[in-house]
Amino acid sequence: MIPPKPGTSYQRLVEGAWVVRRDGWYYLFYSGDNCCGDKAHYAVLVARSRSATGPFRSLGEVRRRPESTILVRSERWNAPGHNSIVTDSAGQDWTFYHAIDPAKPTNDDAGGDRRVMLMDRVTYRGGWPVIGGGMPTTGRRPGPRAR
Repeated sequence: MIPPKPGTSYQRLVEGAWVVRRDGWYYLFYSGDNCCGDKAHYAVLVARSRSATGPFRSLGEVRRRPESTILVRSERWNAPGHNSIVTDSAGQDWTFYHAIDPAKPTNDDAGGDRRVMLMDRVTYRGGWPVIGGGMPTTGRRPGPRAR
């Protein structure tokens, strides 16, 4: 992972909440800070609870670390976030989220922007979700199974 700059915790703005239940836990996925523009600083974070109504404890709080991030920028993709979780027909979780392609101009001729939808597999280790190596994956790979 590319670590955040000191003092930048992705907590200035929290949005895009999504809750899933797995193995007796409710996982609250959320995004934080600034999704867009030239100063985009955005990531996916997680907290969990045994109850759908909380209280939720963040990954950072439980592991005694400053961040609760599970998906941060990479050299290829900036500001990943505002995710949702989908479970495929094989029972595998996948996250769908947007990220910025810094190599593209702000807007293309068709009126689009640099944010595109990406997808990554979600696994669970030690009772917490893990998304790839903590950064958006690149290249072709197997996708969700459908009936």
